[in-house]
Amino acid sequence: MTIVGTILLTADRQYVIDEGRLPVRGSWDKELLTTLAKGNTVSQKGYDMLPPSIRKLVTTTTGEPSFPVTIPEIDSLSDLLIVSHSYEISPVGKEFDLDRSFELLTVGKKTSLWKRK
Repeated sequence: MTIVGTILLTADRQYVIDEGRLPVRGSWDKELLTTLAKGNTVSQKGYDMLPPSIRKLVTTTTGEPSFPVTIPEIDSLSDLLIVSHSYEISPVGKEFDLDRSFELLTVGKKTSLWKRK
């Protein structure tokens, strides 16, 4: 089974900016997250991070989730990673090191697709 993850990153690859704020996401990003999450299992930590509307679509598991939500899960479990691009740039934040675990397949204006190395 291929595990597909998704993450929202700024133009400079930050996933959290300005003292814990998430980057501004495109209008289509929540629909992408909803589509990918629907019917999957998530960890309790991942469940707690999801918006209430998406929590209704998933179940929690004590085992390995089929949909990674937390940063460690996204980094270690995703075979295929869809990166949603925010237009923001932040000098202060937490960077997601894409190049360590993934290699770029294709890039577009709104998203890029990465596969596990």
